[in-house]
Amino acid sequence: MELRDLAHEERLALVALLEMVLESDRTVSDGEVADIDQVVGALGREEYQRLIDEVDRRFPTEDDLKAFLPSITRQDARDLIYGTVLDTAIEDAVDPRESEMLDWLAALWNVRVELERGPDGE
Repeated sequence: MELRDLAHEERLALVALLEMVLESDRTVSDGEVADIDQVVGALGREEYQRLIDEVDRRFPTEDDLKAFLPSITRQDARDLIYGTVLDTAIEDAVDPRESEMLDWLAALWNVRVELERGPDGE
């Protein structure tokens, strides 16, 4: 499955979670910008902007977003969304708010998280 294969509600979850990651940082790293550019490239700039506008309307608080996320039920979409968001979050240090949300989401969506180790074992 690829980002372009996500249904509208799944795309909405992806964009909402990416916005949460970006907003939790004081600065946006070059790696985060590159990750967002990949998502924009996959979805299209106009579609991405429409999704941001809808996220802003539908999820003004984190609680609103958390109430919505259980509605994403396709496991392959969950895995793709989670992996994309995690990759973006770990571009710089994951802050406690991001970590708490990602832990909660992994449990909710039954996502198995395995971080790859580099060639030096770290």
